[in-house]
Amino acid sequence: MRHEFDRLLPILLLEDSDSELTKEVKENNLFGVKTESARQRILTEIKRRLKVLPNGFWDFYEKADSFHRNLLLFFVVLKAYPLALDFHFEVVLAKWKRLDKKLDKFDLKMRMDELSSGNPSIDSWSESTKEKVLTVFLRMCKESGLLKNNEITKPLEQHLVFWRYFIEIDEPWFLEACLLSKIEREKLI
Repeated sequence: MRHEFDRLLPILLLEDSDSELTKEVKENNLFGVKTESARQRILTEIKRRLKVLPNGFWDFYEKADSFHRNLLLFFVVLKAYPLALDFHFEVVLAKWKRLDKKLDKFDLKMRMDELSSGNPSIDSWSESTKEKVLTVFLRMCKESGLLKNNEITKPLEQHLVFWRYFIEIDEPWFLEACLLSKIEREKLI
């Protein structure tokens, strides 16, 4: 939802963004989405993600370049969606630590099947829903720069300010999620 967040950034930077977002669903000044029902669905997802964010997140996001914005939104997804966090740590990061850089939908499907067997909610999803979840997760990994040509890759070297932000907001786990080694993480503290 990178485009939606970028379009709505002027509202997200406001103190009373919640009421302004609700107003935007009706007025469609920034959304650029044809139907009100579609805007309402998007707003529901946006609000779910907003709940998990630290104060000042959108100020930091506003100053970030395109690549950093993608990583920041990946951080938001991992915080807001436990299944995405599970996929990332139990599949992506586990493969990275084993020096197995190949990642495809089958790897995630195996984890989905494992989770499905112990979770009636996931088990009740249709096969097409499960497939869509896997596809979207892989797309997010690609957009965040953590997956290129079906290989797990470390993001390009980032500015210390970017990485230290996650320590400042008490979210150092994201450094590991971005494949920084223990030595690299310790240098930031």
